[in-house]
Amino acid sequence: MCRMPQLIFSFILIFFSVGCSLFEKQPESVDRIIQKASQQRIFYASNDLVWKAAHTVIKYTIASENQDFGIIETDYIKAVDGWLPPDQTKPEYKSARYKLIFNFAKGKTDGRDSTRVTIEKKIEVFKDFISETQIIQSDGLEELALFYRIEREIIISQALKKAAASAAN
Repeated sequence: MCRMPQLIFSFILIFFSVGCSLFEKQPESVDRIIQKASQQRIFYASNDLVWKAAHTVIKYTIASENQDFGIIETDYIKAVDGWLPPDQTKPEYKSARYKLIFNFAKGKTDGRDSTRVTIEKKIEVFKDFISETQIIQSDGLEELALFYRIEREIIISQALKKAAASAAN
């Protein structure tokens, strides 16, 4: 009879110690952290300037956009019509399609305007008509090229603005 309260107490103690650990946030893997970091850049420019630069470099049809929420989403692009790395002449998956999702977050860094841009490339591979699509990870090369182009557009725009200001004086 004396064992029953001890058993109940032990059960409750184990339940609460295990139950609380279930809700703890698990640390992200190193690969996931690197992948997230490679998908985003911070540009030291106003949100409007970065938004315009992104529109300049996007060569695909835009399905939806909302500057207030900071989102640009392209239509699906067939792999055969899309971007290829310089070392490839044809896509790895011919039956694939992908779309790009740009997220913009404005802020201030050291008193300067800054905008964080995140580019997510969602790639779907179709095996046949019956089976479900397979989602694969991007190699990140197109995203890096887009970040580079956005940065160049921002630099050119700022240089033109500076030249116009000095010409006016």
